[in-house]
Amino acid sequence: MTRSSNNDCSKPSLDHNYPSFIAFFNSNGSRAAQEFQRTMTNVGDGQTIYVASITPAKGYHVSVNPKKLVFEAKNEKQSYKLRIEGPRKKKEKNMAHGYLAWTVMKHVVRSPIVVTTLTFDF
Repeated sequence: MTRSSNNDCSKPSLDHNYPSFIAFFNSNGSRAAQEFQRTMTNVGDGQTIYVASITPAKGYHVSVNPKKLVFEAKNEKQSYKLRIEGPRKKKEKNMAHGYLAWTVMKHVVRSPIVVTTLTFDF
């Protein structure tokens, strides 16, 4: 991103391949779901299986697809989608937190999830 000479900031996006997720929902209910796609790289040797578990942000439904990533080799890449669904109308402004965890044997990799109806003026 920083070494590119053709940067275009006219259509900003929060959906970079970062390990965290932040979803903005309008308090007037115009958006009821947001979906993110991420790509994961296997850092383990040989076949490695990562299994997803979710601690949802309170008041929102969070799902991941697929729920299991099976890698055959080191440095192999696979993608998954995370979907956050919320009520159509929230009268108060709020912020909720959760996380997505990928478990492989004894190791857990967590990605924070933040959902908010707050607005920020830049």
